[in-house]
Amino acid sequence: MDPITIEGNEVHAVSPEGQTATMTIDALLEEVNRRRMTSRRIVLPDGIKYLDSKGATTIWVHETPPRVYNFKWIARDSPARFGPEATYREVRIALPYLVVLAAFEGDMLSPQNECFFRNAPLNDETDELFYPALLNCSKFTPPEGRPLSWICTAKISPEHVARCRDAKQRMRTGFQVLMKCLLESGFNYSSEEHEGSSWFTESTGVDRRVATVEDWEKATANDPLFVLDVDWLPTRMSLRQVIDRMYAYRGIPDGGALGLGDVMRVMFNRRRRKPK
Repeated sequence: MDPITIEGNEVHAVSPEGQTATMTIDALLEEVNRRRMTSRRIVLPDGIKYLDSKGATTIWVHETPPRVYNFKWIARDSPARFGPEATYREVRIALPYLVVLAAFEGDMLSPQNECFFRNAPLNDETDELFYPALLNCSKFTPPEGRPLSWICTAKISPEHVARCRDAKQRMRTGFQVLMKCLLESGFNYSSEEHEGSSWFTESTGVDRRVATVEDWEKATANDPLFVLDVDWLPTRMSLRQVIDRMYAYRGIPDGGALGLGDVMRVMFNRRRRKPK
């Protein structure tokens, strides 16, 4: 007997054990088009506020509250704009809410992850995201088919993550490596050289207090929370729209890709939820 058959407006499923489930086509389509959000039985890192998945792609949305950071920032007298000859100095600057969208293909961190600012915490997927005034967060021109605010991950070694013993550890380790790469590896002008610009360079005109990193340091010393009053460059896109855009440039269609097993699981889960 076929595992799934359609008769008129009804879909019938038969499990390997011989159990049966029946749904109307309309009800089945409604169920399979629901967004499937799951942590894949992983204890999520602190700060993960939202997750979303389509097919084999999972996106973790992480939020760091406003705080002061000690960053390695390229020195004014650096002999090179990036690379091994670049020199750095430590800067102490405040950031607003920092939102990182980490994308996984299966259990492996993808090379296409994004970073944004907000002046308030995320409360809903309709909340707007703002471009981050950070070096190493790239602006692509043209932006079509590419991330809006790509986190440069050239210094991440895939082998380090691949050595993890299981899928759960690979995802957690991949995320930790991404955050370390963003915040600790040193901010330089690689984005300006390779992608066209960084969102730090693009944001120098939004507020005199962040026109240069030196201005930013002085403003932080006076009031670390001033960053919540800066009109950061708007993406004019909500969190939901940015996530959907990430799926789109990966070539994932609306609704994701569902296989036979997924459809059967939906039908039997729906049958178990029905009141007796």
